[in-house]
Amino acid sequence: MVHTFQALGVNVAVDVNSGAVHVLDDLTYHLLEQVRPPMAEHCPAEIAAKLPQYSADALEEGWQELRALAAQGLLFEEDDYIDRQKAASMQQQALVKALCLHVSHDCNLRCKYCFASTGDFGTGHRMTMDFETAKRAIDFVIEKSGPRRNI
Repeated sequence: MVHTFQALGVNVAVDVNSGAVHVLDDLTYHLLEQVRPPMAEHCPAEIAAKLPQYSADALEEGWQELRALAAQGLLFEEDDYIDRQKAASMQQQALVKALCLHVSHDCNLRCKYCFASTGDFGTGHRMTMDFETAKRAIDFVIEKSGPRRNI
């Protein structure tokens, strides 16, 4: 799944399944909005017709750059999070895709509305996560992430 968007004048594409983030020029951004995998060897005429502001040579160059990203596994990656054949029976253990660690149980702000209760989170004491717990959490994610490359 690829999301394209513009933020602060920058053209961005995010391949959700690979975790890759790309900054694109205008031509490649507009071209990518038209692409549906699998990509043909050369830029199709129907896509070139939708982008008349760019020359055929420039579109072909952009097309080949997108194909190279796809070949490197950085664009149009398959979703390996769920084994679709096993998902129907729900017999598989789900892969861990991400983990958020709460490493600091402390806050020095005094926001009256905040759940942190001025830093102790209602526990009565402040603390930070010890190294061994953090290491075990990271090892857990690596072990449970299966074939995922970008965690």
